[in-house]
Amino acid sequence: MPFAICLRQPLNLGLSIRWIACSLWVATASISLGQAPGGGSSGGMPAFSEPTFRERLYQAGGIADREVHNGKTIVALIIEGNQTVSDSFVLSQMQSREDRPFDKETFNRDMGALYRTNLFRKIDSYVDETPEGVRLRLIISERPIIRSVEFLGNERMNEGPLRKHAMLTKGDALDPISVNSAKGRLIELYKDKGMNQVDIQVVKGLRTGDRDVHFLINEGPVERINSIELVGNSEFSSDLLKARIKSRDARSGLTKYVGNICSDLKLEEDRENLLGYYRSLGYFDAKVDYQKSYNLDGDFVDVAFVIYEGERYHVASVTIAGTERYDAQELLPSMKLMANEPFLLNKKLQDERFLLDVYGAQGHIFCEVEGEVVYQPDKHMVDIVYKVKEGDVYRASDIRVHIEGDFTRRHVVLQPLRNLRPGEIIDKRELDNGKRRLFYSTIFNTDPSRGEVPRIEVSPVDNGNNAIP
Repeated sequence: MPFAICLRQPLNLGLSIRWIACSLWVATASISLGQAPGGGSSGGMPAFSEPTFRERLYQAGGIADREVHNGKTIVALIIEGNQTVSDSFVLSQMQSREDRPFDKETFNRDMGALYRTNLFRKIDSYVDETPEGVRLRLIISERPIIRSVEFLGNERMNEGPLRKHAMLTKGDALDPISVNSAKGRLIELYKDKGMNQVDIQVVKGLRTGDRDVHFLINEGPVERINSIELVGNSEFSSDLLKARIKSRDARSGLTKYVGNICSDLKLEEDRENLLGYYRSLGYFDAKVDYQKSYNLDGDFVDVAFVIYEGERYHVASVTIAGTERYDAQELLPSMKLMANEPFLLNKKLQDERFLLDVYGAQGHIFCEVEGEVVYQPDKHMVDIVYKVKEGDVYRASDIRVHIEGDFTRRHVVLQPLRNLRPGEIIDKRELDNGKRRLFYSTIFNTDPSRGEVPRIEVSPVDNGNNAIP
């Protein structure tokens, strides 16, 4: 049962601000099974949108409006052209059947369902009127269907993980894009396991007429890291920077075969992490790369991260743009990032959060703040411009609790939102605190893998109408 309270008159505090009603929806995993605010399920098949089904149907020689005879009985439904897809499967996707009244919209949805199976290149549909009723005829052009998926040459990797990552199974539509995508995923799997020299060839599955997909795999050796060295760093110690990366070495031979797998994917991630660390501290000209040196057998490598630090950038100025409710000069003294200080990304993020909280406390729950960094490379300086989109001020109109079953009382769900009441301005900080309290409560599921987690959704009321639907 929903719980809802609404006020029909906006508040008036003498401010030149537009007041808009807003509904708060409170839901939990055991409360709303995919029900979105405003009604309607979020599940089901995706919308058939581009191109529209009507355009595709007409281009395929389908039924024109003048040919549709709604209400007449379907006396025959003929399927032609299918070779691997059975008639029963085609009919299982359709609501239009023999001895049922013909309906244009139902038939359109049937065609959309068939196309979404991705098993057909083209479906030509025809309708003929007879004295007895309507005869439907479908001429189907199929996509190739996968008959089998095989892996050849794999010794270290079992077929289970390979099939899981290939994401190709018997009966799927076969096309070169999906096969090449599967090959890419398999290469990533091998590199993640340290087999960076892997070579995978598609020997079947790319040629016209192929129905089987065969991958020929040359796994190569499992590479392990012997040592990790950092070169070029002067502002930060090697120990500090090594704590920022995930790759581990053999610890001078103590862990020669434990935890030191060399993955090119992980090394690239480590390079990005080091570069991000430097730039978060104002070293915007920093560059990071890595080099690998193999031993004679090609299974152990020495890794060197080569770093160019560059000059550290300082803040030239801090400004706030787009504010109407507040004077920017009143906000600047409370900011963390100040002029003439070294740039720190953490302080910039704190300032963005501060501005959001300032506006959120006054009901600007959809306020947006973007901190733009304007570089002055010749001076090694940056200007920080916080662009604010205040948005409207919202007050609570309805607070609705969606519960499946009656085992959870509404007041238990509303307890995390105890400081938010219908008719009052919505404090964004209280809304965020309520979300956290609801999520970390012990009475609801908080594991996304086990179903929906508690959530609070806010939706503006259309046209300021506060009436409960």
